[in-house]
Amino acid sequence: MKEESQKNPFGRHRNREQEETDLLWKVAKTTIWAVVCKIRYGSRFQFRFPCALEKLHVEIEGTSVISIGKKLQNRGELYLGCKDRGRLTIGSHCFFNINTSITCVHEITIGDHCKFGNNLVIVDHDHRMGDIGRSSLPEHGKEEFPGAPIVIGNHVWVGAGCIILKGVQIGDHAVIGAGSIVRKDVPEGSVYYEKREAVCRRIVGEQA
Repeated sequence: MKEESQKNPFGRHRNREQEETDLLWKVAKTTIWAVVCKIRYGSRFQFRFPCALEKLHVEIEGTSVISIGKKLQNRGELYLGCKDRGRLTIGSHCFFNINTSITCVHEITIGDHCKFGNNLVIVDHDHRMGDIGRSSLPEHGKEEFPGAPIVIGNHVWVGAGCIILKGVQIGDHAVIGAGSIVRKDVPEGSVYYEKREAVCRRIVGEQA
């Protein structure tokens, strides 16, 4: 690496220029996409510039609202779904890695300066089920998607492969360990992870 740098002292400079060009191109594409969403959804879609996004899919149904803060970034496959009267709010300076799905029917609030690993699911509701796991129409006076708001504070770091379920509140500066299913509140400045017993059993040479 040192020899290559000596042979081509401008290599790093060109790489930096390419990264800056790629970022500007991504911001430009995001701006066009945001304008299209604004035309389609009107006041139900709120977006602050600048952002650099790719492979983003948005669905807004009913009177629900999605609000996105400035300088949001992702690295592919980010789904934001909001239906009925839900409200999804994402703060500024947040980053989502590959393959994120956020589905809101009630309310999901994400603070500023949060980072999320790949393969993330955030969902604030359940599906009402009938007999033996079959979906059923809601009974009179009951919600089709019972749930509760999710609140994620500022400067939260969520590892890869996590699922955050309805009714959870995660405090500022909390860390969620990879592979965790978050079912209960996480206090401010805490580390949350799930202990799992690892089993490794020899099977080669065993008699049937």
